Amino acid sequence: MFNFNKSQQDPQKALDQARNVVNKGLMGGITKAFMGQGFVDKMNSAMDQGQSALDGVNQMNWVAQYGMPATAEVMSVMDTGATINMNPVVELKLMVTPSAGPAFETTARTMVSRLAVPRKGDQLNLKYNPADATQIFVMP
Repeated sequence: MFNFNKSQQDPQKALDQARNVVNKGLMGGITKAFMGQGFVDKMNSAMDQGQSALDGVNQMNWVAQYGMPATAEVMSVMDTGATINMNPVVELKLMVTPSAGPAFETTARTMVSRLAVPRKGDQLNLKYNPADATQIFVMP
């Protein structure tokens, strides 16, 4: 019930299992009957947000591993007001100079260390997705 002394489960499997429990079979019917459709809708919405977060992590992992290397000059930084683990999520306007191909301008949202927030004029090493230049991974 509480998964004591069990290895940590894959987040995608856990999310899929939760969807099945809430929406299918006997438990899904009992949940809907006793908690109501509104509760089930809220749970599905929360699970959709969880799926979106997992998709974002997978996307960033792909860019970090397979993205094209480049350097970029920070043209502007705007705080979005969001944080992840006490680190701000910022919107960066960048002039990207790829290792191959012409330079281009892009705007991307990314989490940065609150101890090292980029400033206008800073040079960053990054990787980007050539199919979508707004998908960047700032190299540490």
